[in-house]
Amino acid sequence: MQTGKKPFKNLVPGRDLFYVPKYQRNYSWDKKQRRELWEDLLESLDKTHYIGTFLIEDSDESDSGLYDEVGIIDGQQRLTTLLIMLFELQEQFDAHGREEYAVDILDNYLVASDQQRLRLQEDDDAKFFKKYILEDVIDTEKSTQSSNPEAEYTLDTPSKRRLADTKSFFREKLEDAPPEHTDYDDPVEFHTDLYSTIQNLDLLAYVVESRAEAARIFQTVNDRGKGLTDLEITKSYLMHRLALVTDDGPRDGNGEEEQRTEGLINIVQENFGEIYSNIEQITDTDVGSGLDEDQIQRYHFILWDPNWTTSYDKRYYQNHLEYVKKAFAMDNGELPEEIIEYTNDLKRSFQRLRELVTLDGINSNRIETRLENLYAVGRLGNFYPLLITAYDQYTRDHISEPEFVRLLEKIETFIVRTYLIEQKAADTGRTRAYPLARQLYYNDPGKQADDISPSSVDDVIDKLADHVHNYCDDDTLMDTLYEADVYSYYSDSNRKNELRYLLYAYELSLERERENIPFEVQKVVDNEDDRFTIEHVWPQTVSDEFPEHLHETINENSDRLGNLALMTIEDNAGNQNDPFEKKKAALDESKFRMLNEIFENMEWNEVTIDERERRILNVIRNRWPDEVARQKEESPPSAWQED
Repeated sequence: MQTGKKPFKNLVPGRDLFYVPKYQRNYSWDKKQRRELWEDLLESLDKTHYIGTFLIEDSDESDSGLYDEVGIIDGQQRLTTLLIMLFELQEQFDAHGREEYAVDILDNYLVASDQQRLRLQEDDDAKFFKKYILEDVIDTEKSTQSSNPEAEYTLDTPSKRRLADTKSFFREKLEDAPPEHTDYDDPVEFHTDLYSTIQNLDLLAYVVESRAEAARIFQTVNDRGKGLTDLEITKSYLMHRLALVTDDGPRDGNGEEEQRTEGLINIVQENFGEIYSNIEQITDTDVGSGLDEDQIQRYHFILWDPNWTTSYDKRYYQNHLEYVKKAFAMDNGELPEEIIEYTNDLKRSFQRLRELVTLDGINSNRIETRLENLYAVGRLGNFYPLLITAYDQYTRDHISEPEFVRLLEKIETFIVRTYLIEQKAADTGRTRAYPLARQLYYNDPGKQADDISPSSVDDVIDKLADHVHNYCDDDTLMDTLYEADVYSYYSDSNRKNELRYLLYAYELSLERERENIPFEVQKVVDNEDDRFTIEHVWPQTVSDEFPEHLHETINENSDRLGNLALMTIEDNAGNQNDPFEKKKAALDESKFRMLNEIFENMEWNEVTIDERERRILNVIRNRWPDEVARQKEESPPSAWQED
């Protein structure tokens, strides 16, 4: 293949077989990119259209010797998408009896002899692409093709789901052809013109002989398709810097320095390949679904960069890409080693976060339980850097299991008291949590920073305890929750999850062993399948079955914490407004222990509500303690206090 401008029909057909190198990310195009490509093609049915640059790694001869295998370094998302569309287009030609077009697509764009024109990374996606997306198209006799490939595969990764969505998107568009607002009446005519348009798409192909050369070109040519993330820009920038500072000799593939450059760039690519794999797994969890790779890179930057401060005008961690580039802009003689060290450290942060959110490889029930509680309560954004570095140090035996558990407990206490109980803004405590994370990060024996005073995990826990006391001490907690209209305080639909979490903590306290709890915390908090309600023992709506003299008292106390309980929808059916005696008869076999406790009472009144409320608040204060206040209470009085 030669470098130069060419139509798409001169890129794919021929004696080249394309493969996506293992260090590249999995398929990432989503609805937005699919729609934009489709609309671009519709607008270009009577004219040419430029689809950007394709960066191709020089060929190796395939096993058969008939074809050359070329790695696609930039453009793999566009190429994959176009070939999926062409597969669905040849299916339509075949269905409409236009076999000549179907065979043309098959022979020139999908299959070369008995091999696929495009092979994805050597992982489960490659098999999925071959068997599900292209339906084993290389088997011309259809002996291995399934009549129902959808039934044979689970869409268990984000990239598989995106591939399947792309296939479905183009299948539906082509089956419904011709589109509205076009001049076509005949679907075959539309399909034929669309095929011609795809064949004649303009592109610029760069064929490179080394990864160093690819790094140089990639810095300037990524001009179409899905916009690069900060992480992808970081990858290309670091490879470009390595190419500039290590490869000054002739580029004939034989020089020692050039081989060193290739080796260093290969390390960076492999590190980012693992990072991309971790991203897929992180974002495929409920906990990590709201994260993206740029956020996670920023979390690492908060740990790694020793220079940023928490002053408002210097929070440049928000522009982490700019400062990562600056960090590697000058060569002090050790730049290659520093780049490799950075990518190793970055990879480890992504790996640790993946282990945390998937609970994969966590060999401690105590830690797993604490993490599950944290994920149920949520609001972890300010604490991800601290979690990442603390867990990393735990895995390397720099932090013990009891220390890590204590840290998780203290983070949960901060979140519950600050965000759930006091309902402070999401950024509250950020300027305290981030520096603590960095101080712990630099407490690692292998790391140094002149302007940072490292903190041990015990120091971090103590400082978090101080912040808990400052944001929500016991007095503040009581002022907020005792004798208060708590149900209305948590009236927002998202806040109801938080109230369920507080009540679930009380439910746990009523059971001697965790195994006795019939419902998982996450399911209760999230109200899975709308099954878990918050019941008012005294109802919000007072019926005529209650004595009239109690109506005002009930209205004043119905939304108090002591009057609220968790209940399943099965328990609650038709009973919510009944008097206590009727509810007691109907709910004496509930699976929630707190309901059993409530209905052990002979009657329900202000006194029983107040007593139960105090018990719940004691559980909350003990589970998420204000340790600073406790230490003050336990300290012996000073001489002047005794006098």
